[in-house]
Amino acid sequence: MSSDNANNLEEYKNRCNICKIRSYSFCRCLDDDKLQLFSDISTEKNYQDKQNIFIQNDPAKHLYNITEGNVKIYQLLDDGRIQIVGFLYPGDFFGSYRNNQYNYSAEAIGNLKICVFDQKILDKYLDENPVLAKELLHQTSFELTLAQDRITVLGKLNAGERIATFLLNISEQRKRIGWQNNPISLPMTRQDIADYLGLTIETVSREFSNLKSSNIVKFMTSKQIYLTNPEALQSYIV
Repeated sequence: MSSDNANNLEEYKNRCNICKIRSYSFCRCLDDDKLQLFSDISTEKNYQDKQNIFIQNDPAKHLYNITEGNVKIYQLLDDGRIQIVGFLYPGDFFGSYRNNQYNYSAEAIGNLKICVFDQKILDKYLDENPVLAKELLHQTSFELTLAQDRITVLGKLNAGERIATFLLNISEQRKRIGWQNNPISLPMTRQDIADYLGLTIETVSREFSNLKSSNIVKFMTSKQIYLTNPEALQSYIV
């Protein structure tokens, strides 16, 4: 084995120790010894933009934890339309299932890196590590929160209120994982935002323009937005 291959193998074995999202991932409760064993039951996998990780109703054999990038989770409706459930960030754990089938589809947004766990092996490991099981329960409950957020957003809010809620939720999401929550990143497309919020892409563009002209937000790039006046944004939904 060449020295480069040996170094790569050693780095792969120690990837959990050098993982940038360890401090807010569900495995944060493990000490170094258990973390080494934990790394042995997972593999690392990369996905490109718009690549499917799994499709709704696929056999649920694996569970996933995001280490870099973002994921869009959505459901396929009977009429063929897509209903976006939400967007996931580094540290988020996903892959919930029912009757051994995934409840939704998952697609990479941009370049994505995830840890992949065999469902049966992870279940056995969790049985032996109840503290980790508790952390995982906390993480997976976030998937339910996403669905609840969407119901709230679509319930009684007008277009401006939906956009404001969406931006504030992303800010809180980034704060939750210890990231700077202003400016915020919008890695998803405008069409994805529109589908998620139950709006047209034209309405999304118009509401963003209104927020910009009112000096409530500032677009640093098409994918990064600065909340110039978070209090005013909050007042949209109070």
